[in-house]
Amino acid sequence: MWIIDQSIRNLVQRIDKGEEPLDLLLTRLIAKLQKRCAHPKVVARYAQYGRQLATTAKPAAAPRLPLDQDGYVIGFDPLTQEKEFVDSWNRYGIVVGANVVSQSQCQEVVARMHELLLALSDGTCDLSKPSTWDNIPVDPAAVPIISRGFFEIYHDQAIAAIRQSVRVYLHYVLIWGRADLWTTFDRLGIKLPGLADGKALPLHVDQNPNVHPDFRTVQGVLALADCPAERGTFVGVPGSRDSFSVYGSMAKNQGEYVELDLGHAIAAEFTAGAQLCPLRAGDLISWDSRTTHANSSNVSEQTRTVAYIAFGPQRQSDESACQARQDAFESGLGSNVRDALMHASKRPRFTNQTRLAALRRSEKLTKLGRLIYGQEKY
Repeated sequence: MWIIDQSIRNLVQRIDKGEEPLDLLLTRLIAKLQKRCAHPKVVARYAQYGRQLATTAKPAAAPRLPLDQDGYVIGFDPLTQEKEFVDSWNRYGIVVGANVVSQSQCQEVVARMHELLLALSDGTCDLSKPSTWDNIPVDPAAVPIISRGFFEIYHDQAIAAIRQSVRVYLHYVLIWGRADLWTTFDRLGIKLPGLADGKALPLHVDQNPNVHPDFRTVQGVLALADCPAERGTFVGVPGSRDSFSVYGSMAKNQGEYVELDLGHAIAAEFTAGAQLCPLRAGDLISWDSRTTHANSSNVSEQTRTVAYIAFGPQRQSDESACQARQDAFESGLGSNVRDALMHASKRPRFTNQTRLAALRRSEKLTKLGRLIYGQEKY
């Protein structure tokens, strides 16, 4: 029993063609997905995912994500390749949704990144001109808009457009086995070549087993332009979620970020199993937050541009979570409220609210957008 059937494919085709009324088509799509996800066989299959990870048994050999002939991770269309998609998720704790966002949408987001940086710097910093990168704008606390590979923009119509992509939504429906999802409020990413901020992040997890030992969070990176290995890309340790509990002894506090202790007995295994995951523009790689991961340095002469997009179960009964999301939507700022699926970095981060508000293009939300933003209830 699979979630996606022909009636769902037909609806998505009509949505792709721009048929009207769009909100009615989206309402029908979501209703069909909810019904399919509620089928006892589907419920049982997804319940098994949580149980099968209770073991800390190690696989006989470290699994590797398959690559195509050009060295990119093989992705699967969530609309037409559900079995292959789910099999990858179950085996590796990592999956790539192929071409879930169109090339034109990706290009529009990249163009918007250029536009915003020019505006924020009063025309003195141009992403296409390395000679101007010393003029990356900073806020009154001297925090740059580009920091640690993140571009600290959380709310804009360009981001809303890709969050509302039907295939992005389907991608996460297949991961969670449910249709009542919220999108995370996260940011864009830039790694400029030749700068310190283009360096790699170390192996880590973004979930603390001493706080949340079970399946709880999914993360995702959407490539806005091709991300070959040399340009800086996601690095994952396929299958490592099964050994997630070892991070309990490495956690220094109650925070969700736990870096791999290179002196730990398992460090050599994780380091050897770390796999570069080159992505094509429009591909979305997602991983269970219990999976050890990192990213690689940009050693090319090109800029890495990505968007951080993930979905999780809605929490519409949590009034504080709903209010936090509404406040973020209205202000356009990022904030770290994990229970509200808001995944900003903890301070310091760029916080010039007045400047950002003047430049932000408010999100235009469809029926799907209003649901995944938490502005309407399922």
